[in-house]
Amino acid sequence: MKKFFVLLPIFLAAITLTHAQRRYGGKYSGGRYRTTSKVNKGDRFELVGGIGLINFLGELGGANDIGTNFLADFDFEALRPNLHLGARYRYTPYLAQKLNLSYGWITGDDRWTEEPARRNRNLYFRSPLFEFGTVLELYFLPEKNTANRNRNLDLRGNQERRILGYVSGGINGMWFDPTGIGPDGKAYSLQPLNTEGQGLIPSREPYSRLSWNIPVNLGFIFKLNPAMSINLEFGYRKTFTDYMDDVSQTYVDPSVFTNPLSAYFADHSLATLDPSNPYAIPGASNPGQQRGDPRDNDSYMTMFIKFCYKISYWGKSIPKYY
Repeated sequence: MKKFFVLLPIFLAAITLTHAQRRYGGKYSGGRYRTTSKVNKGDRFELVGGIGLINFLGELGGANDIGTNFLADFDFEALRPNLHLGARYRYTPYLAQKLNLSYGWITGDDRWTEEPARRNRNLYFRSPLFEFGTVLELYFLPEKNTANRNRNLDLRGNQERRILGYVSGGINGMWFDPTGIGPDGKAYSLQPLNTEGQGLIPSREPYSRLSWNIPVNLGFIFKLNPAMSINLEFGYRKTFTDYMDDVSQTYVDPSVFTNPLSAYFADHSLATLDPSNPYAIPGASNPGQQRGDPRDNDSYMTMFIKFCYKISYWGKSIPKYY
């Protein structure tokens, strides 16, 4: 399955390149019309920067039903800011590649849901998220530059598509560090505390805070002038870790912990901290009871508004009218 996700963008890119070369490699037809299939050499590179929002989809918080996934578990309270830098290179009007670098925050809180088991669990996390990688963009609304030549007047007029559309996919590396708020009000990194017995019991190994994901995006580019454009992009990230929120498996016997903070974050349930709370479920945090769901890895969604600038126009004047 992992090989499938990695090879799919490469396979689609090869098909797109072959199709573009076969269909749009011509010159003038009868001296009147010319369809430009190539991207001008100086216009291939773009710098990209923007801001957006990110929404974590994992065990913590979420919808008011148990076992929901993807959009069914979308949580407005979990929306957090995200910053983006990138560079785009256009191979053809139908294919581009983009390098991405983004930094944001993800969060989840069981207090945001009315689902009894999650509410009793009473866990919270906050984590920085650093993402870096590359995607291939396949354009279903590609660059269009048609020169129409009038033989009598020898005039040319260019018709350019002002709105471009694409889908993209690729591979990203990512770094995260889930933290929680301790009894002293300070933030603590949860991974070294081994809250599910990682490294303390034979069957569980510590998880890595460095992982990877498969990004899938839908984007639209709105041209402002020949040099500048606005890029609106919606994305989904399928990750290959279930520990972005430090929650995945079952509660462990608190006697395995030697650090009081580990025991505090391992079982922060209302049944333990506040048995009189109406959401408290006695026995729900006993050793072996469900704490997370290892069957589904964590994921998240993104939305960006980006500003794009073609490097070929750097230091040059831009036409007043477009």
